[in-house]
Amino acid sequence: MSSPTLTKYKGVLSCLEEVLGRIKTAWSLVLEPEKTVEVEIDLTALSDAFAATNVKPQDPRIPRGSIIKSAYIQTLVAAVSGGGGTLDIGTWGVGLTTEVVDDANGLVDAVTVAEMTSIGEVHVCDGALISASGQTAVGATSLSDVVIAPSYDTAVFTAGKIRLTVEYIVPAGSTGGTVAAV
Repeated sequence: MSSPTLTKYKGVLSCLEEVLGRIKTAWSLVLEPEKTVEVEIDLTALSDAFAATNVKPQDPRIPRGSIIKSAYIQTLVAAVSGGGGTLDIGTWGVGLTTEVVDDANGLVDAVTVAEMTSIGEVHVCDGALISASGQTAVGATSLSDVVIAPSYDTAVFTAGKIRLTVEYIVPAGSTGGTVAAV
């Protein structure tokens, strides 16, 4: 082979490597869009209505348009409430001029103390934002990315800690930020 021919083939090979790299990146976004977020929630620190003041800078954000595949809570410290408190977990819109509730109980509604008394006990969430319940994308109401928004109902908790695990699928082609209208 002459030197110009070898140079030509090296150029083609380099071009092919670049194209293959781009294809691999695109397919990884399509084939691996599933994410998991875990948060520990101190039940004694909850308010009766989640608000913008409850959002912390370190709270994990779920991109607008994501579909929640599943969610569950696991009891770490037994829940106690003097007046029959229940737990609601929803989503709160963030990154807006005026932040708003996305879905107050979209992950789970009215989990009772009795469902959170045994350490290690697992409660499968079944709210409207869970895909089997209707496949409503997060951020559809608030038009923004969201954070997890737990609150109590009926009465305060005097003890208790849970771990919430949420598995979700980001919008196709998203790298984790807000992409398009829902």
